[in-house]
Amino acid sequence: MNLVKKKNISYKELKKIKLGAIYSKDLTTFRVFAPDRDKIDLVITDNIKEVRRKTYPMSKDDMGIFSISLAGDYDGYFYNYIVEDKYEVTDPYAFSASINSMYSAIVNLEDTDPEGFRESKIPEIKENEAIIYELSVKNYTSDKSSGVFNRGKFLGLAETNTSYKGVRTGIDNIKDLGVTHVQILPMYDFISVDEDNSKFFCDDNYNWGYDPELYFAPEGSYSTDPTNPKSRIREAKQMVKAFHDKGIGVIMDVVYNHTFKTVDSNLNTLAPQYYHRTNPDHSFSNGSGCGNELASEKPFVRKLIIDSLIHWVKEYKIDGFRFDLMALIDLETIRIAIRELRKINPNIIIYGEPWMALSSPLSYDQQIWKGKQKSNGFGVFNDDFRDAIKGDVNSYGKGYIQGLFYNKHAIETGIRGSIDYGNGDGFADDAAETINYFNCHDNLIIYDKLAISLDDTRNINSYIKLAMGIIMLSFGKPFIYEGNEFNHSKKNDSNSYNSPLSVNAIKWEHKKNNIEIFNYTKDLIELRKNIEAFKYTSKDEIENRLKFIEGLEDSLIGYILDNKYIVLINANGHDMFVSWNILDEYFKVNKDKKIVKVFDKEGINKISLEATDGLSLESLSVNVYKIGDTYGL
Repeated sequence: MNLVKKKNISYKELKKIKLGAIYSKDLTTFRVFAPDRDKIDLVITDNIKEVRRKTYPMSKDDMGIFSISLAGDYDGYFYNYIVEDKYEVTDPYAFSASINSMYSAIVNLEDTDPEGFRESKIPEIKENEAIIYELSVKNYTSDKSSGVFNRGKFLGLAETNTSYKGVRTGIDNIKDLGVTHVQILPMYDFISVDEDNSKFFCDDNYNWGYDPELYFAPEGSYSTDPTNPKSRIREAKQMVKAFHDKGIGVIMDVVYNHTFKTVDSNLNTLAPQYYHRTNPDHSFSNGSGCGNELASEKPFVRKLIIDSLIHWVKEYKIDGFRFDLMALIDLETIRIAIRELRKINPNIIIYGEPWMALSSPLSYDQQIWKGKQKSNGFGVFNDDFRDAIKGDVNSYGKGYIQGLFYNKHAIETGIRGSIDYGNGDGFADDAAETINYFNCHDNLIIYDKLAISLDDTRNINSYIKLAMGIIMLSFGKPFIYEGNEFNHSKKNDSNSYNSPLSVNAIKWEHKKNNIEIFNYTKDLIELRKNIEAFKYTSKDEIENRLKFIEGLEDSLIGYILDNKYIVLINANGHDMFVSWNILDEYFKVNKDKKIVKVFDKEGINKISLEATDGLSLESLSVNVYKIGDTYGL
């Protein structure tokens, strides 16, 4: 049966079909899906600068797949497909490419493993213990202050023992901070920059990379040798291994909601009107706001998405995926992907943005908005919590930390993991389904947002600490953006996707100058890891382990964890006092009223208190106390 015509074809059937350049030393088979095309030719060369190339006609089967097998060793060759004698395109399944993705590349993947890579261990990090740090390969080490040799490259992130004036930089900063995972902005092949090394640091040659070209290949500009198709693979693997060697998982940011090109994309050229959703007049639908959207619900589009995810997990040992504009990817595809990926790595983390830019023809019941993730094994970004903490994303609006205390209930909802208890407050069945953040790469980052929304910025560090404390001491997955831990600024650029490195690059003097914020964040992460309650995410466990303290002013939030810790958040601009009479009903067993302060605005400390009358809280502070006189966390 023609699988293109068949309805409800299962991924189990689809996964048996092999596409791309299937390489062995004696034979390479090329297979490409082009159901409505009559003629596809393979063009192949060992030198992309050669004018004369070899061309071979391909045969079509009843599934709409063209194929040809060539005897011999074609490792290192370049190839493309010529469609109907008119168009030349790359292979959507190519594992690598020539510089600037002009050609697909045939590679012997066994020849791309760095020393020890295949034997190296994947960190055994339970999903519920994830603390996520978002970064860009280029941003993180491109500035000279990073002290890195391979600045802005995959290998730059793999370099250790780098510093700036005595403070650690690069991967050592991440390890020292204590996060469990890095989420890397697009590292697959994107088309919006010139990959030539001579252009790497040019101001007009920057892009975050939300412009997909080849979903199976690493980005060439992040390689030290973009002309060598194996270099980008080997160096991407070396970067992953470097993180794994430090016990840190690697999450990829993936963009399956649209392609950079539309009519002339390799997908649409090979299979017109198939890979992209269309309107009734056959124009491209545009739920992404980028000119098109992928039709993930179609069998071979679903296959492309899941096959590429599996490739990254098996070949590169990737530990998770963040989905851009996840609402445009149908729910069934995500469910299948999770099932297949967790067969390989049960600790795989999946989450994404539960929204889209514009409207889409995708069936509404398959669109992933907040709430659709319920009990489906993946998470979504919690914009409700984000905005309640610090106000709108790009303007002067304020949130709880800037004094809008009517947001207290929304903050408490976020603290409990945004669990839906049937009162309309939450959207999750399990706290594992919420990504708790106050900013990501999009919009104003926290320092810039506070700089324009505070009436007085002289005490801005206290507000940064307050925001950090709230997300790190809430149920769910805490998430911060590169440099949040030392007041990185993007000069109030709210959409820096193609702004120069002078805006985007991490300046390591910021860490030197704001080491107080770094140490505070580091201590917060250590504290979170030591509080057993945060390892639990189910509705019942949270209900048993978390008790909010009633009777506090709106500027104060208090809660008890495991009858062992008191957390008191003072969002007021002046010191506050919490009477023991309010706390006493929660700790009748603690007759001596002995507690140890283990955390405050200075970070982790261990101060024994005799709380006879109550607890004094410094202005704009997060305070954690341990009941009894035990000094350990």
